[in-house]
Amino acid sequence: MAEQIRSRRNTVLLASTTFGVTVLGTASGVISDVLDGTTAVAASLGIAAATGGILAYQAVSERREEPAGAAERRLRYRLPDVEPLVGREALLGVLLTLLKDVPTPSRGALPVNVSESQSKIVVVHGAAGIGKTALALTAAHRVKHAYPDGQLYINLRGDGDAPKTSGEALEQLLERLGMARDDLPADVDGRSSLLRSLTNDQRLLILLDNAHSTEQLRPLLPTGAGCSVLITSRKALSAGVTRRKPVPVALPDESEALDVLAHYAGRERIASAPAVALEITRFCDRLPLALRIVGSKLRQRPDLSLSRMRELLEDEKFRLRLLEFEDESLHACLMLTHRDLRESTRAAFGLITSLPVGRVTDWHFEHVVPARMTAFATCDELIEVSLMESQGGEGAGPSYRVHDLVRVFTAEQYEQLPPAEQRQYEARLVKAYRDAAVSLAAQRAPELGAEVSAESDGDLGQASAASWVSAEQERLRWAIGRARSLDMNAEAADIGEALSYFLDDIDLPTGSADWLFDASPSETRSRVLASLRRARASAAVSEGAPDTALMLLVRNEPDVSADPVGCARDEMIVARAYAAKRDFRKALDHMATAADRLRAGDDSWHVLNSLEKLGEFQRWRGSPELAEQSQREALRLAEGTGDRRAQARLRRTLAETLGYLRRPEEAAPLLESAIRDFRALNDRRWEGASLYALGKIYRLLGRRQEARERYDRAEEIFGPMGERHWMGRVTNARIRVLAGMGYLDEAAATAGAALRLFEEIGDEMWQAHTQRDIGWLRIKARQPEAALEPLTHAINVVERAGDAYAGSMARHLRGVAYRELGQYVEAHSDLEAALAVYLSGSYSWNEAAVTHDMVRLLRAEGRTAEADSLEQTTAATNPIFLRMRGRDGVEAVPDED
Repeated sequence: MAEQIRSRRNTVLLASTTFGVTVLGTASGVISDVLDGTTAVAASLGIAAATGGILAYQAVSERREEPAGAAERRLRYRLPDVEPLVGREALLGVLLTLLKDVPTPSRGALPVNVSESQSKIVVVHGAAGIGKTALALTAAHRVKHAYPDGQLYINLRGDGDAPKTSGEALEQLLERLGMARDDLPADVDGRSSLLRSLTNDQRLLILLDNAHSTEQLRPLLPTGAGCSVLITSRKALSAGVTRRKPVPVALPDESEALDVLAHYAGRERIASAPAVALEITRFCDRLPLALRIVGSKLRQRPDLSLSRMRELLEDEKFRLRLLEFEDESLHACLMLTHRDLRESTRAAFGLITSLPVGRVTDWHFEHVVPARMTAFATCDELIEVSLMESQGGEGAGPSYRVHDLVRVFTAEQYEQLPPAEQRQYEARLVKAYRDAAVSLAAQRAPELGAEVSAESDGDLGQASAASWVSAEQERLRWAIGRARSLDMNAEAADIGEALSYFLDDIDLPTGSADWLFDASPSETRSRVLASLRRARASAAVSEGAPDTALMLLVRNEPDVSADPVGCARDEMIVARAYAAKRDFRKALDHMATAADRLRAGDDSWHVLNSLEKLGEFQRWRGSPELAEQSQREALRLAEGTGDRRAQARLRRTLAETLGYLRRPEEAAPLLESAIRDFRALNDRRWEGASLYALGKIYRLLGRRQEARERYDRAEEIFGPMGERHWMGRVTNARIRVLAGMGYLDEAAATAGAALRLFEEIGDEMWQAHTQRDIGWLRIKARQPEAALEPLTHAINVVERAGDAYAGSMARHLRGVAYRELGQYVEAHSDLEAALAVYLSGSYSWNEAAVTHDMVRLLRAEGRTAEADSLEQTTAATNPIFLRMRGRDGVEAVPDED
């Protein structure tokens, strides 16, 4: 029978060559007669695919006459074995859900084209080495019982030198379905039609691994309802025939990554040093291929410790070379993808990944490649092959994540480009950074408006200037250095000048200011030179060298009329320098002068900043009501600029002042809002500072446990950052919370820890504040004599600095200690001095607290009538005094009701 069918097939083919369309129609009729219920199959193939239809007829006819067991022999190619899947249970569950329910084949008509397919088509995509094949094979093995007619696997080699053609893949599939090679159609369309015919009434699973393109895939897809196709690719292919979204394979989380490493290296070995193992997974960027290679090396080398492996991986230049084992190499794997990129994409991506690590956005590509649409195509190409993934975004537009190992690899490839080509791309990016920085700085320094490039198109979205500069600060420093290397000295100076207006928003490495804000010998612009000098002075203040700042800003009889705004900006830094020298009297005078001059010069941004600092100095000098006025005006100006960071910072500063004014109910929502903004801006330092301030406010509200929680969160931020000053302040803040909760021993230990830290970093003012708290703890522990020394030390330091408020707090406590010791003259002196400061400002709470202790002092002296008179007078003028009835400074927390 089979021989007869072959003879008839040859006759029909010959006739089709001779008689054309008429014979093809006759052939369709013959097939319909033979195939009985499958007549629609032949019809669906159409005249254009008649040859494929004839061969389909032959194949189905032969299949009908197969002896028992032939089908099993025909599907002799099964799924390859796969190692146990580790750490991918969630993704595996998704695939199993998609593949497990297989409908009964209809044995009806084939669709006219593959886009109307009834088959399930599932695409799994992800970066090189992320474990797509292992995931797909595991899923296929788990569901194979649902596909009794077979499971076929084809490696399409889309990640190799020569992807398999559709014709080659079809040849393999058809042979595995039992077709003889000699019987296969020569063309792809014929083979594709034959595949669809043979599989139409089967429950069959086909795994197409490492697909290269939609064009490669389209002919390989069956259309029958009982068939499923599982496709893996580095690209999110739709194959043009499925509306189901491709399944992305993301990086495993830290726990899953540890599981992968442990599976290959040995679980006991990983369990012996989990922290080191976790660092190894991070250096591997949690990429399964990298983890498998490292784990295999560790298993092969029992003498190689986890610590040593971590040390080896720390070196970026060596990391990729280390990630090779037997026939597996991450470098080779990435190279297969990289070399298929367009030349311009390789260069642009290489430069961007060579920059200091940070957020990658459309802006970077648009200013590296020559044209905007080319930049879009570049991003699209990189996303398509999973070298980069989009993270979405609002305001400033989408951002992109580049896997750390990809970044290292592409940066290495960039270094191999010809120097001239590198300079071309780098000069373009340097100019873009210059234009962007100057454009943003002009919002703060109006005189820079004339320097804004016409090519600066304001394409930074809605992100505030401070947010963009803060995010790009390391790359802006790179741009300054690269500009000098490229003899673009004017651009380097312009970027430095622009940065000088964002020093409160960025973190300069210690000692870097002299280099960053240095001008070339050819620089003659007086405005630029003044700005760069001012930047060096400001950095000196921040680094604890106020005398250096004052020296930089010394002017011999400065001509204020020639440059009033410039002089006022200098005055602001002079004020900060005196504050750093703990001379708050001069700091207040200079900042007040600066604010007045800046108002006159209509320099709104610097007015805002001067008022913020002026408010702090006014508060320290005992005028919190004036501080509130200054800071509210500054906040209104910040709201006018739309700068989210400045608004958040001023809400925090104003909240602190409201805390001094004993209005914590108003302060708390300001700080909660500021924390949300700083978190959204990814400003960890200011977020931590605001959590610290909120802890103090919660303490004033008596919400001590919530205060402790905020201090814990602030410490979690400052600890990893190495912010020892802030760690000391947080530790200090815990003292009163613990004491207020009755944990006096723990409070004393905390005070000792804070004092040691401030002594180590040489912060005299915070040593004094901590000594004040130690004195109070000793009073509370009924050791008033032991309290005198730390309190006296605190008073001497803070009063020398001109911090009237801190001095009054310490004098109040020392007055209580003297009272308990029976030294009434000294007690009167301290309590009266403290009361005088509080009466000079809006310190109603502090005034009431001191007065209560003064009344107790008078009664202890037997001066009952004076005590009664003071009590009645204060009750009539200060309502807070009545709420404190019975308050004793020995027992009470100094700043709580």
